[in-house]
Formats: sequence, structure tokens, C-alpha cells
Amino acid sequence: MPYLSPQMIGFVSIGLLFLMIGLRAPIAIAMIVSGIVGFGWIIGFDVALAVLETAPLDVARRYSFTMIPLFLLMGNLAVQSGLSGDLFTASRRLLRRWRSGLPLASVSACGAFSAVSGSSLATAATMARVAVPEMLSSGYSPRLAAGTLAAGGTLGIMIPPSIALLLYALITEQSVSVMFMAGLIPGVLAFILYCVTVVILVKRNPGRTEIASSDNLTILQAIAKGIPVLVLFLTVMGGLYGGLFTPTEAAGAGAFLALLFAIYRGMRFSGFVSAVKSSIHTSATIFLIIIGAEVFGYLLSVSQITFELVGFIRDLNLPPWQVLVIILGFFIIFGLFMDSLAIILLTVPIFYPLIIEVGIDPIWFGILAVVAVEIGLITPPVGMNLFIIRSVAPSISLRDVMYGTMPFVLADFVRLAILLLFPALVLILPQWLGIY
Repeated sequence: MPYLSPQMIGFVSIGLLFLMIGLRAPIAIAMIVSGIVGFGWIIGFDVALAVLETAPLDVARRYSFTMIPLFLLMGNLAVQSGLSGDLFTASRRLLRRWRSGLPLASVSACGAFSAVSGSSLATAATMARVAVPEMLSSGYSPRLAAGTLAAGGTLGIMIPPSIALLLYALITEQSVSVMFMAGLIPGVLAFILYCVTVVILVKRNPGRTEIASSDNLTILQAIAKGIPVLVLFLTVMGGLYGGLFTPTEAAGAGAFLALLFAIYRGMRFSGFVSAVKSSIHTSATIFLIIIGAEVFGYLLSVSQITFELVGFIRDLNLPPWQVLVIILGFFIIFGLFMDSLAIILLTVPIFYPLIIEVGIDPIWFGILAVVAVEIGLITPPVGMNLFIIRSVAPSISLRDVMYGTMPFVLADFVRLAILLLFPALVLILPQWLGIY
């Protein structure tokens, strides 16, 4: 066998990674296999097997990672408590006089639920079950219904507490508090752009029946339905930024309060078991991906690919903004074929040294990276939210789901451009609070 440099072995291993992904292997398994093969090829397979033995334990015993299952449990308990239905009912009542009231209510409910869910897939699935039948029965087009809920679900990846922002902070050793606060304005900006998109779409295609509201809620009653979500959000974020909780303690407090709300609202024991099972399943998936990224990181280290990449970019003498645009392009392309959390865990360790080398702010980059990944959630061919909406609303064809999301994809590109041009929108809140 001809001699291969560590860098060439690293590129061969990356090729193996994408080959396995193309063959539909789980991303975590693909990272573990390609990482062990490449690392063992360079250092020795005895050492590689030792890494495989210790990496899972290293990940499992990190105290900071306990936030992940706790935030997931908070979101799942919020689902079991029926808060999603209350948020939609309240939003529908407050916006029912608007011509595009129902889709606007859907986006608003998604944004509010994101504040306690932290997951795009959970937000899309939960709100679609409530809102899609209402929108279709009120005469809105299937494309608008599907697009609104698929896009609204992506708010869960940005509005804190966000699992994606949490993972970025953990793997880059940034402050979780800073990342959460930095994501607030971009999340609100996404909500505003989605609402504008809805209004434009309804104005262009007004052919629908008028909404016949099935409730007689007063304004105060509608607002009262959103109070539990507000209390949850303020408990987590207020305690975190008020110095009462560490991030892990904030996650625990949020999960406990969500449990109390769920019990008060009549959650059965089977509902609690379902919430715990869902949290364990998602946590196990995320932790396996983290273990895969840890193993793959050893390969990146010994092959020195990241150092070669940094040197190559340095030799090109590209200005920082061009480097940033190229990296974001990679994120968007990866988002067409891979899960969002897997993209963050796989690519951020590669690109992070590069953005530090060229002087790009790591918090700003983290928000831009998550926005770029978020675009992939609603972009064909394999945007995860597209298939979530299709599974929840089987009466809507996958073709209509895909076409329905395209105006919202355009809105996301507008948001990405705005955040690129105005970094202060990301950094102003952390700096104003004196935490960055």
C-alpha cells in the first residue's frame, strides 16, 4: 500500500463518512466508523479502540451535558400539558379580526411554544396537529398551511432555550447564557419575517372562507391561556440571567415547573411516561451523535486537517466576510441532506478554528451557523420539518409541503443577509446585559 500522509488519510476518512451517509447509515455510526478507521490508520488500531472505549464515558460524565435531557423533558412535559392547544386558541382569538389571522396565529403559537420546547421538530409536530386541520377547514390552501407550520417550527432552533444553541456553546466552550441571549433578536426577526410572508401570501391568494371562531373567549381569557408559557420562560431565562440558576439548574427548574403545570392540568401517568420516554429517546440520539463527533474529532486532530484548512485559507488572503460566506454556504448545502444537530456537531469543530483565525466573532458565527442550518430544516429534498408536517397531515401531499415552504426559505435568506450586514443585532443584548 503506498504511503499516505495523515492529511490524505483524513480526507479519505471524510470520504468514507459521506459515503456511509449516502448509504443511509446513521450519522453517529458513520462518524464513529470513519473516525476510528482514520485514527487507527494514522496512530494505530490499538489506540483507536482505546479511544472508542473511553469516548462514550467522557461524554456521559460531563456535567454540562445534563442540560440537554432536562430541556428536552421540559418541552415534552409542556406538550403533555396541552399548552400547545392553549397557545393556538389564544393566538386565534387575539388575531381573528385579521384577514390572515389563522396562519398568523399558527406562527405566533409556534414562536411562543418554542420558548419552552427548544426543538424545531417538536414545535412543528405539536403545532401542526392543532393548527393544520383548522387552517384547511377554514379554506386556506394546503401549501400555505404546510409552509406556515413547517417554517414556524424552525423557530424552536433559535428562540431560547434552544438545543442547537446549547450544543454549539458546549462544543465551542462558549457561554450558554450568552448564546441564548444572542439568539433572541434573530429569533424575533424570524417571527416577524414569517408573519410578513404570511400576509403577502394571503393577500396574493385571498380565496378562502372567513374564520368562524368556535370560542367565545374574551381578550383577557385569551391572554390568560398564555400565562403558563410566560411563567416557564421567565423562570428559566429570568433565573438564568438574574443569577439565581446556573444553566443546568435553570433547565432543571424549568422541567420541574413544567411537571407541576402538567399535573395541575390533568396529565395522566401514561402522559408522564410518554414525556420521559420521548426525552430519553431524543437525548440518546443526541448523545450518540456527540460521541460520534468526539471520536471524529480525534481524527481531525491527528490528521491536522483543520490546520491545513486554516493555512490554505490564510494563503488565499480572503477577507473575513468572504470566508464567512463560504462557510455558511457549506452549512446550507449540508442542511439539504443531514440533520441539523448532526451538522453542528460534525462541522463546527472543523470550521471553528478557521473563523477564530480570521477574526470572526464566535458568538456571531454561532448564530449565523444555526440560521444557515435552520434553512435546511425546511429545504427540499430532506428538510426534516417537511416530513414532520407530511406525517402529521397526510392529506397534504409532499409536493405541496415542499412548495409551501419556499416563500419562507426566501424569508430565511433575507434574515441571514440582515444578520450578516448588521452583527450588532446578534451582539447587542449580551453586551447590554454585560455578559459578553
